[in-house]
Amino acid sequence: MASSRAVKTFITAFASVLAGLIAASIYLFLQHEAVMRQMMGGMMPGMMWMPLAFAALLAVAVLVPLIVYLTASGGGGVRVAGLTPQELAVVNYLKQRGGEATQKEIAQDLNISRLKAYRLIASLRRRGVVSTTPHGRTNIVRLTAGYMTEQA
Repeated sequence: MASSRAVKTFITAFASVLAGLIAASIYLFLQHEAVMRQMMGGMMPGMMWMPLAFAALLAVAVLVPLIVYLTASGGGGVRVAGLTPQELAVVNYLKQRGGEATQKEIAQDLNISRLKAYRLIASLRRRGVVSTTPHGRTNIVRLTAGYMTEQA
């Protein structure tokens, strides 16, 4: 599974490369048109729709990845791009509990194994969504300040 940072980087790079290719195509088309106009003595058959088509492609190349990224970040609950439904369940559970719970409680109340809870929390910790503090044979899991203030 790719992290949200990797997805964002890929979408940004894809849009940039595609926009660059389309811009280069527009430039080359305009150069070609100028040479053809010069060769034909100022007369140029109707190819003026081509720059408009290239401009439309450029707009699509920029807008589609942006829309995909924004919609991938989720519709309801906490808005963190790239979280799985189970990770969102953990985040929303923590919000209901005031932002803090033990790892054992999370596993029991969400009806998942302790190993699965550990893996979900480790993933959220790597993304900066939660922090953990050892507490006996379990961990206390806390939402970071930025995620406590968002509306669920």
